[in-house]
Amino acid sequence: MSFVDFSDKNLFGNEAAEDEAENIFSSYAVMRPEVKKFLDNTESVAIVRAYKGEGKSALLRLVQLELRKRIPQPVVLAVPASSLSPELETPDHDRWVRAWKQSILKLACNEIGAQISFAFGDDAIALVEEAEMNGFKERSFVSTVVDRLKSSALPIERTRQGVKNPELTIKRWSQGGSEIWLLIDDLDNNFENTPIQRAKVASAFTACRQIANLIPEFRFRLTVRPNVWATIKQHHETLSHVEQYAISLSWSLSDFNELLAKRVEAHLLRTSAWQKVHKTLSMTIDKRRKQLVELAFDSLMPWGKEQSRPPTTILYTLSRRRPRWLVELAKYAAANALKSQRDRINFDDINAVLPAFGGRRIQDTIAEFRSQCPEIEELLTAFVGEPEWFSTADLISALNNRVLQGVHPKIVGVVGTPAAMEVAHFLFQIGFLTARQELTGGHYEHLAYSDNPALLSTRTNVDQGFTWEIHPVFRQALKLKNV
Repeated sequence: MSFVDFSDKNLFGNEAAEDEAENIFSSYAVMRPEVKKFLDNTESVAIVRAYKGEGKSALLRLVQLELRKRIPQPVVLAVPASSLSPELETPDHDRWVRAWKQSILKLACNEIGAQISFAFGDDAIALVEEAEMNGFKERSFVSTVVDRLKSSALPIERTRQGVKNPELTIKRWSQGGSEIWLLIDDLDNNFENTPIQRAKVASAFTACRQIANLIPEFRFRLTVRPNVWATIKQHHETLSHVEQYAISLSWSLSDFNELLAKRVEAHLLRTSAWQKVHKTLSMTIDKRRKQLVELAFDSLMPWGKEQSRPPTTILYTLSRRRPRWLVELAKYAAANALKSQRDRINFDDINAVLPAFGGRRIQDTIAEFRSQCPEIEELLTAFVGEPEWFSTADLISALNNRVLQGVHPKIVGVVGTPAAMEVAHFLFQIGFLTARQELTGGHYEHLAYSDNPALLSTRTNVDQGFTWEIHPVFRQALKLKNV
């Protein structure tokens, strides 16, 4: 008997945390250690670097939910960068900084004014009027009456002053101890590697740092992709001043076990199945998570030469450690299991959806890293029909003799035309290639770029004994040869 309903489209939740209903999101969200760092009010600025689908938006949403529980509750402004970004057509960093500061402070004025129920002081009145004028707050009873009291017999005129100097007004208002938390997601949304775009993103960090120094009650929490950070840092040395506030977001296999188990548990809680299941679950955390995952998936699946692996290990690999990709792959596999009338998802269900899933991942990779290498689409598709596994010598030979004969890529940070080794390092950095090392007893180890960035970049011992695999998620889409 299956307790998991594969016909439920919300079985594994929404792929995008920001679009999920709050009660459902709260039921399965993983409380990562980065949340604690982001909630530390001694940190004026905190930045998380993570790729699309790695949980940046979920992190900010968790922070927002936790801030709401604080007493007194701070002012919390959670916005996508696209709704806050100034509109300039200049690469002048200083002009961008001024424009970002103006935009941020104006937003703060509007939101603070919208939350003030009745204003007595000059600053509070100005903030309320600013919010009313910009549509952030409905007019109060007094405002509505006064605005309508205009006639020849009673010529009353009301003049809204608004906020003349947002920086000084907020600074005076916040001196009462009120914290203002600004959570900005996707600062690099639709980033292109142009002077204007680089100045736009780099200046946002500078503006937040300057505001935090001028108004200590401000707390900024920002997200950006690592490759965009690396690109703009080469052109704007000001980022060296904010590097200390940045952390990288990454997911371990243990994290994925927790994530998948909580998604299954949340599904059971939303159905009548939980009452039948929860008494059978272990009190030990690791065993309990394993039991929950096995309610939806086979306990072991074929993986590699004559080997079996737990389902989370396979999903962890195929999703390239990205929660959003994990959820998408699990949803499509569940649909296949439903069609095949199975009680649990097995490897055939996962394998059946890999060609389409891999094709979408190729398009995601192209969109994500085009700013670093405009020719990335040609670079990846040049591997169609190639082997899936290379020694270092074979990889360099394939790049020189087959790939780079028809593709002439430009890579950010590489002067001139990149050599085959530099292209290989780029492909390793973006997750297209994975390092593999053979161990004793027929076992092996996989390393991603974040595990050892020095691979394929040093002049001596370039591979440290590793061979190279094109990541499994791309193999069927590229019709690679199984060696």
